[in-house]
Amino acid sequence: MDKVKEVLQFIGLKIIGAFQFIWKYLKIGFKKVRRWFRRYVRKLIRHTKAKDYSLLIYTIIAVIVFILFIVLLGKLFSHGKKKDKKTTTETTTEMITEDPAIEARNQLVAQANTIYQNNPDLLILVNGAHPMTEGYSFEHYTLKCGEDIDTRMYTDLVNMLEACNAAGNEYKIVSGYRDQAGQQQMFDSKVAEIMAQEGITQEEAEAKAATTIQRPGYSEHETGLAIDLTGLENTTLDESLASDPTVAWFDANCHMYGFIMRFPADKIDVTGNGYEPWHFRYVGVEAATFLHDNNLTLEEFYQLIGM
Repeated sequence: MDKVKEVLQFIGLKIIGAFQFIWKYLKIGFKKVRRWFRRYVRKLIRHTKAKDYSLLIYTIIAVIVFILFIVLLGKLFSHGKKKDKKTTTETTTEMITEDPAIEARNQLVAQANTIYQNNPDLLILVNGAHPMTEGYSFEHYTLKCGEDIDTRMYTDLVNMLEACNAAGNEYKIVSGYRDQAGQQQMFDSKVAEIMAQEGITQEEAEAKAATTIQRPGYSEHETGLAIDLTGLENTTLDESLASDPTVAWFDANCHMYGFIMRFPADKIDVTGNGYEPWHFRYVGVEAATFLHDNNLTLEEFYQLIGM
């Protein structure tokens, strides 16, 4: 510590000495300038009294030139600052707008978050990797066909079915809500069918069955927000429905009534589920329109909002 103090004291003394040296020569210089100025003024007065105005004229010209030089220097400095500011502004603007893709992505994320906050209950994600929330429940409504649905989607569903009829199509509601026991029965039946047809193990059959029928606890039908719709003539739930005009109408128009075709053919890798042109999920008109317009699945929507 003593060594440090000595060093600091030495540095302090050196700094003080330097200031004293500079101040000494500043004082000497100021005195010389003051003496020169006094002599020059006396000389100017003598010349003026002798009616010799040449020195006065030269002095005035020198003062004017000096003032003009200062003004010019100030303008040059000011222009440089404005130019730097303009360059900085332009650079910042370019940085903000140089990548429109990032800006568009940020806007999409913001819009998705707003939509989710407006109605998170309708946007629950249930799939092979996201099971039903324990204790999940909803208000049931039983349709005339005997199928149950979540009451919240009743009005939009009826409007969509009426519009489908008005467009000259005939539909059939194949399936609505299924409880876990019903889902288990369907899954077990599919597993048995695959084992009988392909002669594979139960574990292998279950993995294959899960690409078309979700395991119990992982099916959207257990939420009451999913419904299977077909044409009146072809009610077989397979890919042949892709060419059915009624199913095609639902696919093209369902978003206007709050529904999405949940498992499209070109998003199998994203959803983890096989192509199901008959399976429609209610998410509300705002969310369905957003997903349709941006060609997004519910999984991709969740990626946008970081969940």
